Amino acid sequence: MGQNKAMSKSTLLVQHIGIPGNYERPSSQLRNEDFQSFLQLAEQNKIPLLFLQTVTCNRNIQPILSHYEERYKNTLTLITYTADLLEKIKVPYALFKTLKPFPYTPSDIDVLLKSDESLPTVAETLKNRGCIPLEKDNYGLTMFSPKHKMNIDLTTQIAVSGLIYVNKKLLFDHLCKVEVNEVTVQTLKPEAELLVVAAHGVFKEQAYTLSDYYTFAMFTQYWKEATKLAENFYLEHAFDMTLKMTKQVTANSFGSTSAPMKKFVEAGVVNVLETRGEEYELPKKYDSTFLMMAFLKKIIEDPVSKQSLPCMARSVSNPAFYKRIVEHATRKTY
Repeated sequence: MGQNKAMSKSTLLVQHIGIPGNYERPSSQLRNEDFQSFLQLAEQNKIPLLFLQTVTCNRNIQPILSHYEERYKNTLTLITYTADLLEKIKVPYALFKTLKPFPYTPSDIDVLLKSDESLPTVAETLKNRGCIPLEKDNYGLTMFSPKHKMNIDLTTQIAVSGLIYVNKKLLFDHLCKVEVNEVTVQTLKPEAELLVVAAHGVFKEQAYTLSDYYTFAMFTQYWKEATKLAENFYLEHAFDMTLKMTKQVTANSFGSTSAPMKKFVEAGVVNVLETRGEEYELPKKYDSTFLMMAFLKKIIEDPVSKQSLPCMARSVSNPAFYKRIVEHATRKTY
């Protein structure tokens, strides 16, 4: 890493946090006047609680920390509430993009339903429990829980604008059960979660965030298995790009010869990662040429994606589609 090159703020943020459980940075004091801007950056990158739990500074951050800790507890409560309800009505499901290897405070929880036909049943059950139906799309429905002041995003397919980009049938072969607040919750195995995170970043959000970074950096032991799975899901392009971004952020933050960089060699993925020492701020939007190639390869190679093209065509014909595209392209994060 060049000594004269100015570090991005994202790099400095990662240096302050380190990689919990994998690479602890020597404690460094954050200047009080810099705290707010770093917190804002952490919020844009979906890692505010991770930042607050690791930062050291002289100012009193306890009120802000307590706020996010309460949000985190509330998220876990909504997860267990939803999981318990789905178990009672015997609906097969999987949480995805919701349980991270770090404390995560999303705006909603994501639930994938195994059967398309179960969506009305789940929606009606939640409605009877006081939840309010909100936005509906081709494959799902968002419900708002007034009790938890959070959304439950129910979906029967992982898709963007009608285009399915993750094979649900295959995904349900890679589930695991975890304990959340003493309740058994069904979610994706870490290697499958890595694939979904990479695919979501590329196809849905078209951007890379520090939430993606820490998911990958804290799940290094699952990279090999995820690399094998990527081929079955036709997600090699998206997964390789996410690994490239992860390697670049690691090199920028800790140096090209640091201990975290050795993880890439140990996982056997070093040969697919070619980087140029770039410094950039995160979230970072993906290059339009890369995105075009990623979508093209997905549609050509993946039969599931190809079969969903008629649904995508209907979405594109709706004028509201273009309004969402503009909003999506101009927002700072997801």
